[in-house]
Amino acid sequence: MAGLVVVLVAVGAVLASRGGSRSAGAPASTRPVDATPRTTPAAPATPLRGLAVTESQLALVDTSRPVVSGGDTLATERHLTTDVWTPAGPGPYPLVVFAPGYDKGPSDFTRFCSTLASSGYVVAAPSFPLEDPAQGFDLDRGDLPDEAGDVSFVITSLEGQHGPTALAPGKVAVVGHSDGADVALLVAYGPGTADPRVTAVVAVAPDPMAADTAPSSVPLLLVQGTMDSIVPYTASQTVFGQVDAPVTYLSLVGADHLPPIIGGTPWTPVLDAAVAEFLDATVADRGPGPGALAGELSGSPLVTLRTKT
Repeated sequence: MAGLVVVLVAVGAVLASRGGSRSAGAPASTRPVDATPRTTPAAPATPLRGLAVTESQLALVDTSRPVVSGGDTLATERHLTTDVWTPAGPGPYPLVVFAPGYDKGPSDFTRFCSTLASSGYVVAAPSFPLEDPAQGFDLDRGDLPDEAGDVSFVITSLEGQHGPTALAPGKVAVVGHSDGADVALLVAYGPGTADPRVTAVVAVAPDPMAADTAPSSVPLLLVQGTMDSIVPYTASQTVFGQVDAPVTYLSLVGADHLPPIIGGTPWTPVLDAAVAEFLDATVADRGPGPGALAGELSGSPLVTLRTKT
């Protein structure tokens, strides 16, 4: 994850006396000494892993926007029931909003969200009205821009009165899978949908964006299986070129679309660890730093890794 480099500078004060002789009792002549206090940046905190996690649910409703499909108004407000996983301890912990994909709801990703929360993140996964079949509407991928608005609404709700007291202010990331990855990209980089509160993004198996993005400082972890049977692997290659931001591109060699994130595959622990370490480095200011991920994965036959700044 280029661009996140900590440089430690040691500053010493040098006293230089004038050469030549001087008479006894004459005051020594020295150059002025800079007495400004110097501080060394603190090392990043130790990464958190294996924390106990509690799960709760918030009945969030955005009354300002309707549910619309094919030009028809299906509901006058957007019900965004949100599952929340909160790690034990006082925190504070960054907020991660997880966006499920097509024909999926938060409960389909309980394993992943709980695992991520155990690494020191409050994880909130909303049910999207036209993505989650549990809401009872016919599904409609045309709702993706409104789902980006749903994510922003969830961020506002969690940062306000609905959120746990353990939240760290100003530390927000968005993670999404499939259609949810498309939503995550819109929330970070989309014209008219980008949310300035988001400071890092993880997109797992996204579709290409409608257009190239404006330059951004928001770092992206891009992940896809090379044998994805739902979204062509070329899609993430396109996104890698489209996003004008620091990108870490993790290819899961031989992996399919859904199994790695659902669990029980050789790629699952690799994905879990990569997401946690990426967020540690970019949002939480924890762990060994941005170079560690590349070093850990460099010898694995399960992945290939590319980066750009």
